[in-house]
Amino acid sequence: MRYLPIHFDTHGKTILIAGGQGAAEAKLRTLLKTDATLIVMTPDPSPEILRWEEQGQLQIERRIITESDLDSAVLVYAATEDEPFDAEIAGWASARGIPVNAADQKDACSFITPALVDRSPVIVSLGTEGTSPGLARALKADLEARLPKTLGKLAHKVLELRNTLKRQMPEISDRQAVWAKVFGGALEDKLALDEATIQSRYDAVLSGTSTEKGHVWIVGAGPGDPGLLTREAQRVLHAADTIIYDRLVSQEVLDLGRREAEYIYVGKDPNGHSTRQEAINALMVEHAQKGARVVRLKSGDPLVFGRADEEFDALDASNIPFTIIPGITAATAAASQIKSSLTTRGENTAVQLVTGHGEDGFTELNWAALAEPNSKACVYMGVKAARFIQGRLLLHGASKDLPVTVVENSSRTNSQVLSTTLGQLPQAMALSNIRGPAILMLGFAPRIVSKGRAHEVASAQDRAKA
Repeated sequence: MRYLPIHFDTHGKTILIAGGQGAAEAKLRTLLKTDATLIVMTPDPSPEILRWEEQGQLQIERRIITESDLDSAVLVYAATEDEPFDAEIAGWASARGIPVNAADQKDACSFITPALVDRSPVIVSLGTEGTSPGLARALKADLEARLPKTLGKLAHKVLELRNTLKRQMPEISDRQAVWAKVFGGALEDKLALDEATIQSRYDAVLSGTSTEKGHVWIVGAGPGDPGLLTREAQRVLHAADTIIYDRLVSQEVLDLGRREAEYIYVGKDPNGHSTRQEAINALMVEHAQKGARVVRLKSGDPLVFGRADEEFDALDASNIPFTIIPGITAATAAASQIKSSLTTRGENTAVQLVTGHGEDGFTELNWAALAEPNSKACVYMGVKAARFIQGRLLLHGASKDLPVTVVENSSRTNSQVLSTTLGQLPQAMALSNIRGPAILMLGFAPRIVSKGRAHEVASAQDRAKA
């Protein structure tokens, strides 16, 4: 992010605009909505700018700007439509440490003005870092249609209630719990609220007569790429009060959550501290009973090796309503990455999803079934168990030439794909420094290898022979 979006306080400030034609008019249409004193420097103001002067919205100095004119300004807009002169004005401002915007000269700007959706005091800023103003305008038009015109009145009402509540409740956490109940429900419900409804909900919460309940969403975070989340998962992350997340949830996915939410890490580190499942269950119940919207964020799909049933039972026992939002599991993410179908007509009518490691160590599986010709399986948590899996499969008759693909960090920028065989599996993983999280795909080869095209993945066999 090159440009940091900041909302600048214009109350009582002076903004200088050099220029009096179309470029200056475009800047002024936004600036007229601010509380600033606007001074336009131009010997030839346009009819529109003259009209704004007559209405008392700005002042005009009918002359060409000079360097000393900048002394009283906190922001400067260079919009004379003379590019060399605009660049010179920008240089004057920069030398004084005054933020400056030069029309259509990105390199001369120290700031750029975003497209704005104005529901004052609610302001939505949309920027593309100067790359595509048209795209910003399209996004603005979409949001303009979605956001009600009454949003500003609603914000003023909330401010009034916040000031009252701050005097009644000194503790921030107590106030947050109140607002979680007042603003409970879907985003669409919040945007439809009016001043009377907000007041009614507020009064009900403080009097203890509110019927708003907490809710838990058990959400699949997918393999790591935030683009693979469902829209529903993104929506509940935006609205969450509490986000309880696992070790393998990527930071990019967490960044989709509401900034003001409480984030609670409950990772289970195989080599270090782990949060017990009972403690995770208790956290969900505790926060939901306070009326919070809780997102239990689990990597992959929560219904695949995610101990989801234990969490369902705990929520049911406490009468906490919950919703499950599935995610993309590692098996499908890895298969898509190597461009391989999990089931192929004429080869395998089923694929097994198994785990290589459990609470008590390596998992004993139906090795005879896994070793059968054309059998295919995806092994979760199999990195440390690779040699154990190899031994068991070979013992039960599997071919040492059985193709195996290992996909580490599927869908992420640091993903690694390893194509090998069952006979070379442990050595190949060691040579490739596979640490996990990774999924072992038994009976699968990347499409680019199986079709004989140029290798896009490392051939562990070749490295092992070197």
